[in-house]
Amino acid sequence: MTPSFVVVEHVTGEMAIEPIGPTVAHTLRALQLPTTLFQAYAVTGTDLTPIPPWSTYDTLRASADHVVIRALRNTLFDTIISHDPHPTAETVELGTGFESIVQGSDGRAEVKRSTVTPEQARRMVSEQVKTFVQETGTAERGCVFGVSGGGDSNALAYGLKESLPADRLTAFTLTFRDVMTDAAADRASVLCQDLGIEHTVYTPERLAALLGMTTSLDAFFADFGRAFGHEAVHFFGTFLILKTARVLGQARAFSDLAFGYNREDLLAELLFMVMNGHQPLEYPVRQMGGQRLVMPVWRVPKLLLDACHPAFSLENYRERDPHTTRQRSLAFYLAHSLDSAYPSFGLSLLDGMRRTFAGRFASLHYDETMDVHLTVQATPERREMVRQILDRHFRSGEPSH
Repeated sequence: MTPSFVVVEHVTGEMAIEPIGPTVAHTLRALQLPTTLFQAYAVTGTDLTPIPPWSTYDTLRASADHVVIRALRNTLFDTIISHDPHPTAETVELGTGFESIVQGSDGRAEVKRSTVTPEQARRMVSEQVKTFVQETGTAERGCVFGVSGGGDSNALAYGLKESLPADRLTAFTLTFRDVMTDAAADRASVLCQDLGIEHTVYTPERLAALLGMTTSLDAFFADFGRAFGHEAVHFFGTFLILKTARVLGQARAFSDLAFGYNREDLLAELLFMVMNGHQPLEYPVRQMGGQRLVMPVWRVPKLLLDACHPAFSLENYRERDPHTTRQRSLAFYLAHSLDSAYPSFGLSLLDGMRRTFAGRFASLHYDETMDVHLTVQATPERREMVRQILDRHFRSGEPSH
C-alpha cells in the first residue's frame, strides 16, 4: 500500500495520505472529519464506485487502484480545524487536559492545549461559583446543597465555601445501599470538615424521620423498583436528594438549593427535552415555589470538576452500580460528544438555547397532595401512580415547598 492509496479531496484542493487505521471511517476520525461530510469511492481505472465508511483498506487494496474521499460541502477546513492536530511533546504531561481552537494570524485554525492541576482547577471553579453567587443573590437567600463525595459536588463545595458566609451555607449527604454509599459519605465528611462547612450525614433511618416517612427507605425503594424498574435507581436517588434539600431549606429559611449540575448534565437534559419536542426547564436558576434550584457550575465541563479532586472522583466512579436507562445513557453520550466534536461547542449551544428560550422555558407545577413539582409531561395516569406510591410511604399534609 503506497502513501497515495488514499486521496482526500475538498473544495480548496486535495491531499494524498497514508491510510490511518483499518477503515475509511478510522481515517476520517483521525483527521477530525465527520464521516457524514464525506463520500468515499473505490477507483479502478476510470471507474469510481461509492463505498461505505466501514470499508477496510485490506479488502480495497485487492481490487482498487486507490480510494478517493470527497467532501460534500464547500467547507474551508483550514479555518475551523487545526492543520497540525497532533501534539509533539517529548515528555508525558501530567494533569487534566483541555483543548481550544483559535484563529491564527494567517486565518488558519490553531489548536491550543493546556493541562490543569487540582489546585488550578479548584481556583477556576471557585471563580465561576463566586460570579454566579454575586449575580443571583444566593448569599442573601441562604443555600443548602447536597455533597455526594463525587467530583461535581465536591468541587461545588469549594466555590460555595469561598462565596457564602458560613451561617448562610449548610451541606448534607445521604447514605443508602449502593445508591449512595457510606464510602462516598466519608469522603464528603472529610471534605466539608477540611473546608469548615456545616455538614450532616443522613442514614436511612434518620432520613426517613426527617422526610416524615411512615415506612422505611427499603420499603420505598422496593415499591419504586416495582413501578419503574431497577434501571431507574438514579432517579430514586435524585428524588430523595431534592426532597431532603427542600425540607432542610425550609427548616433553615434558606431558599436556594444548590446542585452540581455541570455543562454536560444540562446538555443531556436539554437535548433529551428538545429532541422529544418539549420545552426545556429553565437554567441555571429554576424556580420551585418559594425556593430556587440553582446551578452555580452550569458552564463548567465535568472534566474540570473532576480535576478538582481526581482521587475522590475516581473512587466515586469505581463504586457506582451499573444500573441506568438506555435513554439516560444516550443523552449523556450525545452531551459529551458535542465538545469532543468541537471544543466549547456544547457551551455555545447552552448559551444560545438559554437566550432562545428566555421567557419561554417550561414551568413546574406544584402538586400539594404529593408535595412534588411536576412538568407538563406528567400524564394523569402517571401522576396517579406516583401519588399512590408516595401515599404508601409518606405522611400527607406536610409540604416542603
